[in-house]
Amino acid sequence: MTPNEDGRWRESALRELRPFSFLTQHSMRTPTYVLTLLGMTSIAAAQSEVAGIDIRSDQLFVSQTVDFVSNFTTLGPDSRFLFGIDFNADSTVLYGIDDDTLEIVTIDLDLGVTTPTGVLASGLPNGLTGMTAASDGTTWYVSEFDGTDSYLLIGDITTGVFTRVGTVPITTGAVVDIAINTAGDLYAMSVSTDTLLSVDTTTGIGTTIGPTGFNTLFAQGMDFDPVSGDLYAAIYTGGGSGYFSIFDLTTGMATALEDTMPLNAEMEIAIREIDTSIGTNYCTPAVNSTGVAGEITGSGSDVASNNNLSLTASNLPTNTFGFFIVSSTQGFVAMPGGSLGNLCLTGNIGRYVGAGQIQNSGLEGMFSIATDLTMIPQPSGSAGTAPGDTWNFQTWYRDSSPAGANSNFTDGLEVLFQ
Repeated sequence: MTPNEDGRWRESALRELRPFSFLTQHSMRTPTYVLTLLGMTSIAAAQSEVAGIDIRSDQLFVSQTVDFVSNFTTLGPDSRFLFGIDFNADSTVLYGIDDDTLEIVTIDLDLGVTTPTGVLASGLPNGLTGMTAASDGTTWYVSEFDGTDSYLLIGDITTGVFTRVGTVPITTGAVVDIAINTAGDLYAMSVSTDTLLSVDTTTGIGTTIGPTGFNTLFAQGMDFDPVSGDLYAAIYTGGGSGYFSIFDLTTGMATALEDTMPLNAEMEIAIREIDTSIGTNYCTPAVNSTGVAGEITGSGSDVASNNNLSLTASNLPTNTFGFFIVSSTQGFVAMPGGSLGNLCLTGNIGRYVGAGQIQNSGLEGMFSIATDLTMIPQPSGSAGTAPGDTWNFQTWYRDSSPAGANSNFTDGLEVLFQ
């Protein structure tokens, strides 16, 4: 392969991945089922963060697996040649390798900048096409293409030492990205044959699963969602057009979730779980009959207008009843009314005891409710939530002691709304 003038795997360079006769034969092919699926948002329930590089316009971006196009947000310019990116095993650091300088970089999604951390010490003498991190926390895989063959490499991104596992047979075509799931199963996408492959991590041998159903051109991106286990792809079909898609791992078929033509983007992607936890815990809870203290957590959004706050109580005795309480004022009362626990609220304390709000902890010792921020319960009715308001939440639940049945409390949760 002869790279274009800036060395990137862009359209003008990647045209050479597909013979001219192949392009001529298939360039007008558009899967008819795609046309019926445009406008779909997702067929998977989980929603996770998508981070990536738009190599068509040299931009870092973030989005989500649900409503990918509408959540697409550019972070800043990317001047590097990053054709393989992935999060580490615990999703705390996003790494990339610069195909031009062979520098290993971290990508700060808050600042939208890349920072070199080292240089690739071995391996990767040719064109980088993909990178993925195994769930063991240390093993990384890289794919490369030299214009004739694709190769699989194994190594450690923190040391920069990679070695070749083997050659991916040319019958599978040019591998343009790879992704590994939590079970250690490695998959690859071929841009030459428009197929999804399974790859043996010990030999590099790729086995065709089946056609993707798309006329894929140039650089592509794909990654597993660690929450749902689904394999997503930013499929690119040329000229700024493409589809955010999800793979069927048994057939290789990619189902279009959204048309990405409005983004005019050619993307490398990496996916991690969205941290939706909100609020700050306070107040020391008492140990309950399970030997640990009950805990309250919040998830959703601290933006009042989003009206999206769920409360969860955990570490509770099994099959016990309880409910959430709320106040705008924090406090501390040890063992109120003879309870085993500590009340962490004062002032006007409301109770979530309406229809369906009194919960049972079941066999897992936990329960949750979705709140309505426009109707926070109060002793004399309810109150709405506005930006700048602080609400404090706690859980009251049934407990027991050697003396008999009693009650207890979790710690408190303070949420400042924007």
